[in-house]
Amino acid sequence: MAAAYIASPLTADEPLRVVRDVQELCRSYVPPSLNDRLEVLRQELSRSPAQLGDADDDERALALKAVRALRTEAAAFGDDGPRNAGRALIRLKNMGLFDEATHHVLTDAAEWTEDSTPPFLAALKSLQDALIDQLGAEKPVGAPLVHGDLESLLPEIVDALYSKARESAGGEDAVLYEYLNDLEHDVDGVRDAVRDYTVVLAATCQQSVGFQMSQAKGEDTVFTNVIVDEAARSNPLDLFIPMSRAERRIILVGDHRQLPHILEPDIESQLDHSVTEATTTALRRSLFERLFQAMKEREAKDGIRRTVTLDQQYRMHPILGSFVSDTFYAPYGEGFASPRRVEEFVHDLPGYAGRVAAWVDMPLSRGREHGGQSKRRTAEAEWIAKEVERLATVRRDLSFGVISFYSAQADEVLQAMEKRGMSERLDDGSYRVKDAWRETRSAEGRLIERLRVGTVDAFQGKEFDVVFLSMTRSNDLPVTDERSLRRKFGHLMLENRLCVAMSRQQRLLIVVGDAAMLRGEASEKALRGLVAFRELCGGKHGLAVSA
Repeated sequence: MAAAYIASPLTADEPLRVVRDVQELCRSYVPPSLNDRLEVLRQELSRSPAQLGDADDDERALALKAVRALRTEAAAFGDDGPRNAGRALIRLKNMGLFDEATHHVLTDAAEWTEDSTPPFLAALKSLQDALIDQLGAEKPVGAPLVHGDLESLLPEIVDALYSKARESAGGEDAVLYEYLNDLEHDVDGVRDAVRDYTVVLAATCQQSVGFQMSQAKGEDTVFTNVIVDEAARSNPLDLFIPMSRAERRIILVGDHRQLPHILEPDIESQLDHSVTEATTTALRRSLFERLFQAMKEREAKDGIRRTVTLDQQYRMHPILGSFVSDTFYAPYGEGFASPRRVEEFVHDLPGYAGRVAAWVDMPLSRGREHGGQSKRRTAEAEWIAKEVERLATVRRDLSFGVISFYSAQADEVLQAMEKRGMSERLDDGSYRVKDAWRETRSAEGRLIERLRVGTVDAFQGKEFDVVFLSMTRSNDLPVTDERSLRRKFGHLMLENRLCVAMSRQQRLLIVVGDAAMLRGEASEKALRGLVAFRELCGGKHGLAVSA
């Protein structure tokens, strides 16, 4: 216990807990003078003001969720940025995590009503990173927050206990037994000890040169190897930070086909009229994609291989894997195989048995889309909520994901689920899945997430047995030019987001939407992925029905 405390970064309330535990365990075995010092320290710590560590776990989790939901990119902020900033503001006030800088940035974000790109996105991103570090990790990396008096007192108590053990019969065996018991039961202490001696450290891009990292590494924050995960999503300035810390090797891991660095559509439209086509194309490409292509070109010249492209996927049913490969990757020479057996993905869901893809047509007559920048469609939301409840009740061992391209539609689905007892509304007006629907046991006995509802961004890196994709857009707007095309289809035209949305499922993908939106030459070009999926549903492996 003493070693774990001294070596491990701890929360503000941890010293008091340690003192109480030591008193309970050691009172009968240490000299009265040490017991007196422990009691004085306990009284002192009991009078200390509560810190962040005293916060309720649920309150901390909700605050962290609200902070992670802050929109720091122009495209995402235009959808639901002000609303999410307002929610974060409420959560942080409730926890007392509030200062003038936080108030200034979040208030500006919550009250933003302009159509132009907000000037404070960089500051909002920095604030988000700082708050995630503060809320998400109770312990600073490699910098134990030990209480000075307790740090000096614990070794004295340990020495006293060893002296007592050596004086007793079988003292050596008792010490060895205690050590073995710690190894078997003090999981946190063992984990922290291993971490303190490891040669691997992890941080966000910006925090790779932050205070906590410098505390762990000292003045020398250079690493032999630097690995950046989700590198395709980092903007160039953020990505340069960890890259500049590498001494010998940089390894970037990412997929520029799935949610890379992108431009806000309205800004992109303005650029089309103010800069050359070559400049616009360059701005659309992430730094990860630029480097990937540059390394391929250098390999063609000198024969040295600097890139690796994964050519097999193990998440999806082979039919769905082939669809994703052929639609989103093969056109760029990056197709992949699906080696797992079909039998591993069999399901018996009523109405979908033997099928891996389904299109549920929700025509315009059932109700059109509503909303400003963030769209919603009630008919789709209510049907999805009802169908998820039906299927999840039949197969409690399966996981279900509901994806929308718009946050307003995700809220619409959660609101429909609230009527069925599947979700609940929080004090700040947001929704979340109820505890009874959050987790379940798979057929193999593993604890898995049972239900998730959200936008595409919330599903990056996730996988579910069954995924519902709400198309949301349903209108009769005419298409005459590129601008009207974007007004009609919106986020459905973003191939990278569509790629993520259509590759989260393992056994079954169900798209709910207005099939009439896919008709016409303009739709076939702008919505290539959805059109291809509709064709798949018309084959022997799919199902096409009307809601």
